[in-house]
Amino acid sequence: MDLNEIESVSSRFKTCPKCNSKVGFWLGFKRDHAYVQCKGCGAKFELSEAYAISGKGEAPQRLKLLRN
Repeated sequence: MDLNEIESVSSRFKTCPKCNSKVGFWLGFKRDHAYVQCKGCGAKFELSEAYAISGKGEAPQRLKLLRN
């Protein structure tokens, strides 16, 4: 993921899934992994990519998501 994709994905999250805080998130990088950290409870969620694979030989679709 490039920086624009990371910023786009991280800006979509308004509420922390763990504590339901609406304070916001810090964007962080550790080695080659990007993550967001809740400003309220400190929970970290790793940004990752998932690819949907169909059995019809089509090109995979990229899906961006958070992983706790």
